[in-house]
Amino acid sequence: MDIGVHDLIALKPGESTVEAYQRTTEFVQEIEKLNYNRYWFAEHHNSPNYASVSPELMVSYMAAITEKMRLGTGGTMIMHYSPLKIAEDFRTLEGLAPGRVDIGLGRAPGSGQHEIVALAQGRPNAFDDQYNKIEIILDYLKDAPAEGFYGRTKAAPHDIETLPEPWMLGSSGQSALKAAEMGLGYSFAKFFGIETDPEVFELYRHHFEASEFFKDPKVMVSYMMVIADSKEEAEYLAKPILMQQIGLRLGKMRPNNDPETVKDYEFSLQEEALIKHYKEKRFVLIGDKEEVGKVLEDEQKTLTIDEVLAYTPIHSDEKRLASYKYLAEITGNL
Repeated sequence: MDIGVHDLIALKPGESTVEAYQRTTEFVQEIEKLNYNRYWFAEHHNSPNYASVSPELMVSYMAAITEKMRLGTGGTMIMHYSPLKIAEDFRTLEGLAPGRVDIGLGRAPGSGQHEIVALAQGRPNAFDDQYNKIEIILDYLKDAPAEGFYGRTKAAPHDIETLPEPWMLGSSGQSALKAAEMGLGYSFAKFFGIETDPEVFELYRHHFEASEFFKDPKVMVSYMMVIADSKEEAEYLAKPILMQQIGLRLGKMRPNNDPETVKDYEFSLQEEALIKHYKEKRFVLIGDKEEVGKVLEDEQKTLTIDEVLAYTPIHSDEKRLASYKYLAEITGNL
């Protein structure tokens, strides 16, 4: 099973964005040494806790300092941008790093209402149908005639010989059939905490139609994951991450704290119930190699997973890298 990283570039308390970017640059290079297949950057606007704002720029920079690992956006929030601009960005990236560029096609805003309006220059969104917008982007990427007035121009640069790899992003399962019809990979964000029937993935595979981008169906699932030498250590490292994630669901903005500073924090009954639910539904995987390995093996069979992406914002850089190393060992990539 292939493995990858999903990175929001979580800021540590007191850390500057420049420091976070430098830390991420070094981390990406270490991840490539662990034989990871891909590294994706998220798009979040005006967030005090995350520094991944322009994933396409992150991909461009990281492509220059890596050699074989695929780099992509998880995702590009297409509602904010012109189909032509999106396609030209990714055709350019593909020219810079042939065969190593992914575009995660996200239909969510990745922001609040004020950011949506600002990104749209104060105008209403021109596209009511995001799937139609994706079709236009795909036509531009593969140099096919686009519909309507979009067909009056082509996406540049014109002489790109390889195609970026487009993935439909989803967190509820509703986009799986669309991904199948368009011949795209399907990337499911399980760490968002939305339960989905395994039948969704069966339907995706059954209805998949080969395209210029994918000859066969591909399922990728993202988990929040913390792996350590022991279950106890994993729980210790995961506590501030759980506090941050559960806080988001309850409308509380919390930083990515050092676990030592929150070790005595007591979760409320509501928080405890949410954490229990997240663990039982496998939105979050916390444990040692053996425990997490068993869960992943079962998840792979149940959801027919081809690749796992791990979202692991452990505060300690050393422990974070160790967690990703354990995942590489579990999946036979190292």
